[in-house]
Amino acid sequence: MSEFVTSRRVGRMHKIVLDRPKALNSLDLDMCRALHAELDAATADSGVEAVVTTSTSEKAFCAGGDIRALRDAAASGDHEANRTFFNEEYAMDLAYHTHRAPTVAVIHGVAMGGGLGISINGSHRVVTKKVMMAMPETAIGFIPDVGASHFLPRLCGGGDRGLAVGIYLGITGVRMDSADALYTGLATHLIENESRDDFVTAVGEDGLDAALERFGLDRSEAGESAVEKHIDRIVDAFSRETPQDMIAAVEAGEQDEWATSTLEMIRAHCPTSIVATIELLRAGAEAADLRACLDNEAALGEWITARPDFVEGIRAVVVDKDHSPTWGPADLDSVDVEGIRSALTAS
Repeated sequence: MSEFVTSRRVGRMHKIVLDRPKALNSLDLDMCRALHAELDAATADSGVEAVVTTSTSEKAFCAGGDIRALRDAAASGDHEANRTFFNEEYAMDLAYHTHRAPTVAVIHGVAMGGGLGISINGSHRVVTKKVMMAMPETAIGFIPDVGASHFLPRLCGGGDRGLAVGIYLGITGVRMDSADALYTGLATHLIENESRDDFVTAVGEDGLDAALERFGLDRSEAGESAVEKHIDRIVDAFSRETPQDMIAAVEAGEQDEWATSTLEMIRAHCPTSIVATIELLRAGAEAADLRACLDNEAALGEWITARPDFVEGIRAVVVDKDHSPTWGPADLDSVDVEGIRSALTAS
C-alpha cells in the first residue's frame, strides 16, 4: 500500500518500519492506510505478542503529517481531501491505542505531530537519549491533534496539573528531550541510542518484558528535565483562565531564559490556534476516551483548516520559511471564541 512502510513477522513480534527518510518519515495518506493495515494483520495473527514500530532514519522517528500536501489541498479548496486524510489518520491512531497486543514505538530523533500519534497512543514509548518531541501545530495555524487532546491533559498524573502542562506544551510547541518525555509520561522507557536494533531483535526473540529488562536504563540517565525544573511556574501560569492571563502570569514572574522563550513562542504563534488549543484540551480532559477526543479534533480541525491562517502558517514555516506569518486576527482579544466552541460542540 505504501513504499514507505515495510513490515515482517519476527518471532513473537510484528515489526513495522517507517522508511521515508528524505521527508523525515512524514505521513501521507497511503502511509496511514498501510500502518492501519499492518495493525489489522497483527491483530489477526494470534502468534503476535507485540507490535513494534521503528524507523530507518537516524534523524527522525516521524516528523508528523505531510503538511505541504494538506496546505495545497486547503489552498485549492479541496477540503474533502484533508477530511479524508485526517479521518484515516485518526482511525489508525485509534488502532494503535486499542490493539489487542502491546504497541511499542522505538523513538530516536525527531517525533512531532503525527509522529506522536503513532507512538504516544500506544502502550510503550521507548526513547533513546537523542530525542526531540513537540506538538508545534499552533505555529502553523493548526491545533494539536492525533489524540493530543487525550494524552496531553493526562500527562504528569492528569488533573489540574496535567491540564496545565498539556496547555503549556500545546500552545508553545516547546521542544522536549528524552528527560522531558520521561518526566511527563510521553515516554515510558529509555534505552541507549545504539541499542535500538538489538532491543527490537530481543523483543522478537525473548518477548517485550525481557527486552525491556535487558536494555532499559534508569530514567536518571536521561539528565535533567526542563519541564520538571520549571513545573511550579508552568502549573501556576497555565492554570489561568485565558491565554492573556497566562501571558500576564509569565510576565509577572522572573524574566529568565525560560520566561523569555515561553513568551516569544506564544506571541509568534497563531492567536486563533492558541485559543482553540486551550478549548480543545479542556474538552479533552473531560472526554470519556480517545475516540471522543479524536472526534473533537476532527470537528475543530475541519473548522480551522478552512481558515486562511492554516495556509498562511504552513507557507511561513515550511514553504517560504520566512517565519513571518500574517495572522487574522493578529491578536488574542479578537479571536472568535464562540466559533471555536461551536465547532467543538458540533462533534
